[in-house]
Amino acid sequence: MRKLLVGLLLLCVVFVSACAQKTVTRASDEHSQEPVTFTAVSFLPKNDPLTITLNEWIEEVEKVTEGRVKIDWKGGANIIPVNLQFEALRSEIVDVLFTYTGQYHSQAPAVSALPLSQLSPWEERENGLYEEMVKEHKSLGVHYIGRWLSGSPRIWLNEPIEELAELDGMQIRSAPNYRRFFNEIGITSVMVAPTEVYTSLQTGVVNGFVYGGLVGPKRNGWTDASKYVLDHPFWNQNCTILMNDDKWNEISPEDQESIIEATAAYEENMVKHYLEEDEAEKEELTEAGVEFIQLSPQEAETFIDRAYEVEWGYLEDQVPDKVKRLRELTAKNKN
Repeated sequence: MRKLLVGLLLLCVVFVSACAQKTVTRASDEHSQEPVTFTAVSFLPKNDPLTITLNEWIEEVEKVTEGRVKIDWKGGANIIPVNLQFEALRSEIVDVLFTYTGQYHSQAPAVSALPLSQLSPWEERENGLYEEMVKEHKSLGVHYIGRWLSGSPRIWLNEPIEELAELDGMQIRSAPNYRRFFNEIGITSVMVAPTEVYTSLQTGVVNGFVYGGLVGPKRNGWTDASKYVLDHPFWNQNCTILMNDDKWNEISPEDQESIIEATAAYEENMVKHYLEEDEAEKEELTEAGVEFIQLSPQEAETFIDRAYEVEWGYLEDQVPDKVKRLRELTAKNKN
């Protein structure tokens, strides 16, 4: 398996190198401010509605660094398979990665606190969670720059349900970070490539899917089969903008600070954008016959509580010395 992984990564090196030439700027050279272009990939395609704001971030990075730092976004899984992307980042095959914590949380469990945050990205930067995540990512050899997606996940179903118990035994198209919660409520997580989801839904291989936000499933045709949304969003988004740590350190401290500030501003605009998009999409989905269903108040509370507590239980097992601090940093201030 390891030989296969190395082989695939080598193929990725050849491909990325063939379509990218870089001029490196090192922060230690105070007299050299030649532009540097960093290659990037994402787990979603460039034309996916959920990645649209990343173009704004890329433009802002170039703008605030006056062209000294540029991002060459190559694409998604068509460039490097999703399950190899994080290792490609660590191996400097690519420099920037637009990903989600589920792809690497097993290597640094504390990053699983990010989707448990009840705060906005700007609140996370103010209260210390942002810096905590920077530290946790640094242990992996990558630099956490910020968030790039907003909107909580929901479960979409082929058939309606009235009770939580009806989810027991269902096969739901999922991702690694949902497994623990889904196991807790009896759902079987099924990993299906994005290109195969439509067929899997139509043929009954899966009974539905989980998806962050509302924009995307209708465009992908998934609502042809899944016309019921369990309207109990849970967790926060867990999509992250990462850079290889060595590459980050090649940027001057001044440009690093400019990128961090630009990302903070981008996050505010990004959250506003996706909130507006979700509101508009919900109207369109309802008009198209998609039904938003809700459990009883008691069962809804049980559903949400389990979503959070199973993850905190995982963190208690993995990083018991960090849980108290992480709970404090992710909790909404009630004062």
